[in-house]
Amino acid sequence: MRFLCITADEQHPVAEELRRQGQHVSVVASVAEAGLALGHGPVDVLVVEAAALAADARWLESLRTRTRPDEPLVLGLAREATDAELAPLMNGVVDEYLVAPFTPGDVRARMRMLERRGTKRRQRRTSEAAARGEMDRLAAIIQTQADVALAGLDLDEIMRLLCERARVLCGADGAAVALVEGDEVHYRVTTGSVAAHTGFRLKVEGSLTGSSLLRGDVMRTDDTENDVRVNLKSARQVGARSMICVPLWRDALPVGALNVISVRPHAFDDRDVRTLELMAGLLGAAMGNAAEARARQELMAQRTAALDALQESQELFASFMNNSPVVAVIKDEQGRRIWVNEQYRRFFRLPEGADLSKLDDMELMPQVSAEHVRREDRMVLASGKPSVSEAMIPTPDGGERYWLMYRFLVKDQPGKRLLGSVSLDVTDRKAMQAQLVVSDRLAAVGTLAAGVAHEINNPLAFVLSNLSFLSGELQGVARELPPGRTAEMEEVLREASDGAHRVRQIVRDLRTFSRGDDEVATSVNIQAVLESAITMARGELKMRAQIVREYREVPLVEGNEGRFGQVFLNLLINAAQAIPEGKPDQNEVRLVLRQSGDRVIVEVHDTGSGMPPEVRARIFDPFFTTKPVGEGTGLGLSICHGIVTGFGGEITVESEEGRGSVFRVSLPVAQRARESVIPRPLPLHLLS
Repeated sequence: MRFLCITADEQHPVAEELRRQGQHVSVVASVAEAGLALGHGPVDVLVVEAAALAADARWLESLRTRTRPDEPLVLGLAREATDAELAPLMNGVVDEYLVAPFTPGDVRARMRMLERRGTKRRQRRTSEAAARGEMDRLAAIIQTQADVALAGLDLDEIMRLLCERARVLCGADGAAVALVEGDEVHYRVTTGSVAAHTGFRLKVEGSLTGSSLLRGDVMRTDDTENDVRVNLKSARQVGARSMICVPLWRDALPVGALNVISVRPHAFDDRDVRTLELMAGLLGAAMGNAAEARARQELMAQRTAALDALQESQELFASFMNNSPVVAVIKDEQGRRIWVNEQYRRFFRLPEGADLSKLDDMELMPQVSAEHVRREDRMVLASGKPSVSEAMIPTPDGGERYWLMYRFLVKDQPGKRLLGSVSLDVTDRKAMQAQLVVSDRLAAVGTLAAGVAHEINNPLAFVLSNLSFLSGELQGVARELPPGRTAEMEEVLREASDGAHRVRQIVRDLRTFSRGDDEVATSVNIQAVLESAITMARGELKMRAQIVREYREVPLVEGNEGRFGQVFLNLLINAAQAIPEGKPDQNEVRLVLRQSGDRVIVEVHDTGSGMPPEVRARIFDPFFTTKPVGEGTGLGLSICHGIVTGFGGEITVESEEGRGSVFRVSLPVAQRARESVIPRPLPLHLLS
């Protein structure tokens, strides 16, 4: 027996057991695939799951109807023997059923019962078919005549109707209507097993259909494999073994053919030929009526030309606006949306078919943005003049987006005004402007820093030299004075010396900050740099957080190992100092190393206190610091910024107050090492 299982499980236990018992089993995942499978060959038993019938079992009846008269039996599968599970199977839609677990014995028993049912059904059908005889066919043809009359002058509908009716009355697997076009026949309508071949073209010469048209006679073949009139390649392509071709006549000329096919040889008899001739006569008459109607329709087409032109103009406008980068909307004077383009729908995530007239600005955006939009709309409606403005309208998930908005009046009809608005995404431009401001500020301060460092360095050298001299002299004098007499002076000298050395360090930082391209770029193993920075920062980190490494293989980068070490040491220390001491097991500093295109990305994540927006906006400014006086110069991140950008990289920050920060450094891959990667990356692990 041939089984067709409809289930998403390609290795369903029932299908597997049937195969083990020597049955021919096919598995499909959907009803559509089942329909195609039934159209390509006979099936004895459909296997369906109870869950697929619970909501609506009409699809099963539709499948069975399409296969008549060889309607398959149905075997239902239930997961458990409950009323809810068995109800869709017990209401008469299945012939037999199985309940899990599906044992080999149960499957074999149901298979035998289905075989007996199938034998009885075939015997009954043979008897019923003989009883109906020619009168049943004649009644069906009379009904078809009535149906054709009801279809009116819709030739396509009539062709589909007669094609399908011919297939059913002749017990064929497939049927088609082919029309002559030059030296080819064009299969305009197809149904059943050849439904997928709509539009198929075949040369008139060298085919059974062509012979029928050229001779004007009915052509029938009982086996295409043994008939020289048949185009064997095409017959095999559509799976035809038996075929009848009947010419379609109009004005005493054959203009096409009505065909039926079967996947079995010797499938048709003389009664099928007579039936098909009657169907072809009905279709020929309908084609003549349609030709007359077509002439009348051409007159009507002239009257609708203006409407078509308007429709085309509207479609052109919609296509243009839907494919442009702008977000566009048209509103009436009450603020109701009457049209939006696809970019507008996508940005605000509006479903297809949504009632635009009921949308309110407050539903699409925050109150501040909605009030700004309404205010600008009213100004244009009141003045009648177009306007340009900028606004921040966030995405539905809260992402900041800045827009340049153009508003103008649109005239629809006398006495009715509409407001049009188109907006461009200028978020990237604003971000670039902010970066340029920072770069210009850093460049100006860098020039100033170079001059200040030079001016301070010379007198500082004298101060340090003189303090050293005084310290030595004081030690000599101290031997001649009572003990403790110079202790206070020595303390003062030490403090002065410490202050001077701190000034020297600040001057060095200023020189580092102001230095340009004075360092030679080489290929740098950035993973090794990170490990070195972790070692140097361990003292700051160990009492505050765990180090988490998340490394992937990356190529070498272009830069300077020492300078990059300075950058990542600074970032690690900042991350540590953002986390309070005492709970290292509850906090972490995570280093992520990965590649993105021709860039290597290093991210330093911390679970610290994070930064408010006003601090985040200034962290790369020289001399800006949130640390107490005396604990920081505010040059660290400025220097990091200068080092990274000096080697063609980029440094950015993401931070939210109370939720930690992420510093992201992007560096270019070394020119000489585009193909190389760092071997043996460290696995992801924790290090206290």
